[in-house]
Amino acid sequence: MRERVRTLKKKLLAAGTRFVDLKYVSLLGTLQHITIPFERFDEIMRDGVGADGSSLPGYKAIEKGDMLLFPDPVTYFFDPFFEQRTVSFLCSIYLPDTMKPFERDSRNILQKTANYLNDMLNTEAFFQPELEFYVLDNCNFGEGPGYSFVRLGVEPPEAQIPIYPMRHKGGYHIGPPEDRHFNLRSTLIETLGLCGIKSKYHHHEVGPKGQMEIELLFEPCVKTADNILIAKYLIKCCCQKYNKWVTFMPKPFFGEPGNGLHLHQYLGKKNKSLFYGANNKQYHLSPLCLNYIAGILHHSRALCALTNPSTNSYKRLIPGFEAPIYTDFAFASRATAIRLPAYLKNKKMMEIEYRIPDATANPYLTIAAILLAGISGITNNLKIDKREKLPTNVYEAINALKADHSFLLQGNIFTEDFIERWIEVKTKEFEEIHIRPHPHEFTLYFGA
Repeated sequence: MRERVRTLKKKLLAAGTRFVDLKYVSLLGTLQHITIPFERFDEIMRDGVGADGSSLPGYKAIEKGDMLLFPDPVTYFFDPFFEQRTVSFLCSIYLPDTMKPFERDSRNILQKTANYLNDMLNTEAFFQPELEFYVLDNCNFGEGPGYSFVRLGVEPPEAQIPIYPMRHKGGYHIGPPEDRHFNLRSTLIETLGLCGIKSKYHHHEVGPKGQMEIELLFEPCVKTADNILIAKYLIKCCCQKYNKWVTFMPKPFFGEPGNGLHLHQYLGKKNKSLFYGANNKQYHLSPLCLNYIAGILHHSRALCALTNPSTNSYKRLIPGFEAPIYTDFAFASRATAIRLPAYLKNKKMMEIEYRIPDATANPYLTIAAILLAGISGITNNLKIDKREKLPTNVYEAINALKADHSFLLQGNIFTEDFIERWIEVKTKEFEEIHIRPHPHEFTLYFGA
């Protein structure tokens, strides 16, 4: 490690680096950062950097708020949005008194899950995320005593660019000039690539109001979560330079398609999937894969509290918009919780696609929880049984997690304390929305 750090320092000095930016993830999945002059590089790598965990929801009490951020050397990239030459690292969080990984740090939780998977099954997990988001020309929202409003996607009055209309739900793979943002998406792909994030492709999505998709490539599970966190940051910053707004919100528009975070996945090695079953002539799924699917579906209602943790998440999980509403799976179906891709040419690289999650989730917790559900299915030899309806609101998902979370406790990865704290934070979010008047209530009840 020391030799790697010394080599890295020489490379950064030669590149004219002036600052070090340490990025880390909050419990809720938001990106946090702190910037340090490069002269302190050795100190940072050796001793870490202090942070106040009590200022981040769900992390630490104010009486014991101190945390230490330690950068992971393999995650470095030059941040393209800093004016000064700045190298960026992703960090894991440690406790200063014991120097042990902080049990509520989601990156540590996913790393422990990867280690547990290797110990239990002698294998790795690979994920491929689909990032769906809306690019908006204008965005205004706010609330206060006596007012509450949102107005999205409206062209500013001075805009002179002709806009060709799209039919309702007619945006999938639509070509220019209806697709106005193809050059912007190519710029986004280039920006991701400069920061070490590889992409599969980009295209316009179904939503006619500027819905986009960028699909990344398969990576090991921790790298995938890192990529999701940093890709969202890069996409938003890049679009900001073009005076565009970006939202990954699951359902920003009533009556229009929502934004999911579909996760393709398999267990195995980079060039070999353990999900392939030569003896299964119909779907080519191995017994291990069927157990894995069964585990995820069995725990999906509880998983929703982590994979779909916002009140807005359940406005997406409704019929009619290619979003799942049951714990089911099928070949080629885009309305089920798990889809088996029909276009997979190399069956030996068999994968499954989990279509429930959205990007309001913390990607580290999402992937860790999905893996632990799948491992539970394998170790307990679960079978795919009756389908259940997914939760219709976040409070229902929270109650499902209360009743079913023992699978998260295996390997001492999640803790009862963590589950209780997560439920506390998310219940508070639900109550904050629940007590506020909704604009549509005025349509229904104002004249009552």
